[in-house]
Parts: sequence; C-alpha cells; structure tokens
Amino acid sequence: MLIALPLALIAGILYFYTQSFIGDYGSIAREDALSRLKAAERENQRLQNVLEEKLNRNKGLRQGSVDLDLLDERAREELGLIRTDEVFLIEE
Repeated sequence: MLIALPLALIAGILYFYTQSFIGDYGSIAREDALSRLKAAERENQRLQNVLEEKLNRNKGLRQGSVDLDLLDERAREELGLIRTDEVFLIEE
C-alpha cells in the first residue's frame, strides 16, 4: 500500500503531463488549430477580394446606366460572337 499510492500518483501525473502536449486539447492540437484558423482567414480574405472585384466590375450594370451599344460591343469582343447579318473582316 505504501508503494502503490505514490506509483499511482506518479502514473497520473505522467499521464496528464503527456496529455497536455499530445492530447486532444494539448499544445500540438492547439498549434494545429491555430494554423488551420490562419489558413481559413487567408482563404476568407482572398474570397472577399474576389467578391469585391466582381462587385466593382458589375457596379455599372444597373438598370438605366448601361449604354446598350457599348455593352453589345464589349460582349462581342469578349465572346467573339457575330450575328448572321453582319460581315466580319480580318485585317492582317
């Protein structure tokens, strides 16, 4: 009995000491969670920038503020489309 109690206390201390480093809530798990948080924040910031860029691009497309001829010209230029009644000339 005299040896069992100190051995049980030492075993308990060693168990909790190792769990404080490698357990589910230990230092290593904390560092892993912090690195995942930083990666998620970077991805969130990147997506916020993409959203802001797209909103700025589409800001001029509100009803009444668009010149339809200019929009048609830009769409044809970007997509490379022509109508059947148009003539397409290639300059070299």
